[in-house]
Amino acid sequence: MNFENFRQIIAVIPPEKLLFIGLGNEICGDDSAGLALLEMIEKRKEFLNSHFILAGTTPENYLHEMISTNGKAIVFIDAVRMGEKPGTIEFVEQSRISSLEFSTHSYSVTLIESFLSANGFQSFYYLGIEPLMTKIGEPMSKTISESLTNFFNGS
Repeated sequence: MNFENFRQIIAVIPPEKLLFIGLGNEICGDDSAGLALLEMIEKRKEFLNSHFILAGTTPENYLHEMISTNGKAIVFIDAVRMGEKPGTIEFVEQSRISSLEFSTHSYSVTLIESFLSANGFQSFYYLGIEPLMTKIGEPMSKTISESLTNFFNGS
């Protein structure tokens, strides 16, 4: 998947009703990929009026902020082991979230989804990035860094 494919899929939602949530741990190598990709998307003119939260490993701490955006759709972005080639970026079906452990963070992202559904959100997207390594104390791998750049270059 590349940025244009991504943009077309979520184009059904007005940008001001979109909330992007970056998940990950910046000290665990490629686990920081969701945070990095969120920051890159935030700079795009297509999403100038969207909302962005760098939730890190504790998305549950941002529930009030999420609700206060009055958004209708959320895009969770995180490193997730999908069994793909490292650097693969793709949407993950909601039905696969719990089996893939989309988020290794404090609360299950599906539990958060349930709460947000009860508070006005209608659509949930899960953008996964296949990590190469998630070792504590390591920087993001070159493979993943290049994959994030290539996402915007149409590769």
